[in-house]
Amino acid sequence: MGTQLTNDEILATLRELNATVTRPLWLFGGVAVDFLVGRWTRPHGDIDLNTLSIHREDLAQELQRIGYATADRGWLTHWHQQASGRRIELVFLEPRDDGGAELVIREGDSVGLPGRYATVPGYLDPARFGQLEGVPFRVCSAPGEWLARSRGSGVVAGRKPDPKLEHDRRLLERLIPAAELARLRLIVAVRK
Repeated sequence: MGTQLTNDEILATLRELNATVTRPLWLFGGVAVDFLVGRWTRPHGDIDLNTLSIHREDLAQELQRIGYATADRGWLTHWHQQASGRRIELVFLEPRDDGGAELVIREGDSVGLPGRYATVPGYLDPARFGQLEGVPFRVCSAPGEWLARSRGSGVVAGRKPDPKLEHDRRLLERLIPAAELARLRLIVAVRK
């Protein structure tokens, strides 16, 4: 990870994406947690976004039209806009027949442990938006974000417990009903 982004840089990037990109994007990661909570809670080094793999080519064209470039082709792609220095990380999820989505990491991908990682139902709800400082943006679900932070070391090899991930989990736990949180904890316990 490089330098920390300012809150203004994050908001400017999201405003630009709102104004120019027609394919659905969802915030995930630390910025998503702040949007779900409704306030800035910690510094961020990047902006993580999810979309469906069916939008890969069209989204690439839209991002290129506004000056972004990438050399990545895997499930995780890093995009950089030369003129502004803006950067985003974009993850492509595979749609499932039941309306859900899953992360698919293939043998040979540069990051992650090969496998299929299903999201929780409703993770990519197109009607769910968070907002910070007047900027709305589509966000992934709080239960899905909690689960991602709880099983992250099972997806990315060598990932160690991180204080910022624990910080995010504690914030998300305040947004998730107790019964749902208990169910999520069971999912994590079974996979260990």
